[in-house]
This record gives sequence, C-alpha cells and structure tokens, in this order.
Amino acid sequence: MAIIQCIVCNKRISSKAETCSHCGARLKGTTEEQLQRASHLQKLKKNRRLQSLSFLAVIAFAAGFLLKFFPPAQNSEVWEQVALYLMAAGFFGYIIMRVWMMFNKRK
Repeated sequence: MAIIQCIVCNKRISSKAETCSHCGARLKGTTEEQLQRASHLQKLKKNRRLQSLSFLAVIAFAAGFLLKFFPPAQNSEVWEQVALYLMAAGFFGYIIMRVWMMFNKRK
C-alpha cells in the first residue's frame, strides 16, 4: 500500500482507496474525463467561495466608510474607531482574496 495524491483535490490518500476520504471522488471505475471534470468543479467551488469572501470584504469596507462619515450621535469616538477597523479589514481582506484568486486560477 502506497500513499498517492487524489487527482481531484491533491490530498494524500491510500493507493487502495476506492474513494477519496477528503473530497469524496470515486477513484476506482471512473474515466480520466470524469476525474478531470470533478477536478474542474472543485476549482470552480473554491473560486466561488473566494469571490464570496471578497464581496464580504467590500461590504465591510463600505460599512466602515459609512460609519466614518455618518457616525451615530452617541459614542462617536468609538464608532469612528470601529469604522477605521472595518475599512482596514475590508481593504486588506479584498486585496488578499484577489491575490488568492489569482493564484487559484494559475493552478
């Protein structure tokens, strides 16, 4: 028994395994075309997840921007700090997700 990489998710599995324990891909009795299609679907799901996180980062940035320029009447100093943190988290989160998406497409 040897350790090989799953064709779909590239995680380590046993060579005698009929299905991947990580992604559930059936390795025995499937054609190369089916395995490539499953691999492509895995990449699409990961890309969609990254796009969703990127969108959440944009929303955080926009919420911080709105809080910065339209703070509530009470505790305005606290809300100003919250706004700055939201804007920073949204900005850096967006940049990180976009770079991650770029590297995901190259694989």
